[in-house]
Amino acid sequence: MQLNTQPETGVMGDRFEMIRAFAAGYSPDKDHDEQVMKNALMLFDELTPLHGLLGEERFLLQAASLLHDIGWSQPGGAHNKTGARMVRSDTSLPLKRDEREIIALLIRYHRRSPPSLRQRRFAELNPGDRELVQKLASLLRIADGLDRSHQSLVDTITATIGEDEVILHCSARSEGYLECEYALERSDLFTTLFSREVVINWRITP
Repeated sequence: MQLNTQPETGVMGDRFEMIRAFAAGYSPDKDHDEQVMKNALMLFDELTPLHGLLGEERFLLQAASLLHDIGWSQPGGAHNKTGARMVRSDTSLPLKRDEREIIALLIRYHRRSPPSLRQRRFAELNPGDRELVQKLASLLRIADGLDRSHQSLVDTITATIGEDEVILHCSARSEGYLECEYALERSDLFTTLFSREVVINWRITP
């Protein structure tokens, strides 16, 4: 499978490189960020028949994947909430207002509780953006779980979409017990949204 982990060239590509540089300045593990991005984009591409999203939404997922752990750079508090605040407050990131808020929420929801109307910032979105945040967060949560050990084990992900389950075929260079456990644990939002259980088929490839 040939994965394109870069946006198109030109303005979009320039924006992405600025986001990557910003993330690198704060993230404690750049290799993990890049692997989570790779996982997330493979999931996005493989699961397009389910989520129905396009290239612009793919860019938001790509950016959020690189930025998801920047909150670890600040002392105290939950790093997902801290990271969301950092994205909202830093004006150097080349993002439009709506993009900034969606990416901040994706960082907020990449772990722990899923999006809820009881949370003010999520509730203030229009219905279309709320659905977008839910869909992209569901992918990011699984993508992050698939690199739980921070060892970049996953090489490729393909998917088989059934009526009541989605099988993720993960080709990896060694066993990934933690990866499977945490990805399944974080598949709760995906299952709620798409009415399909997630099954992981982990295969070790030479």
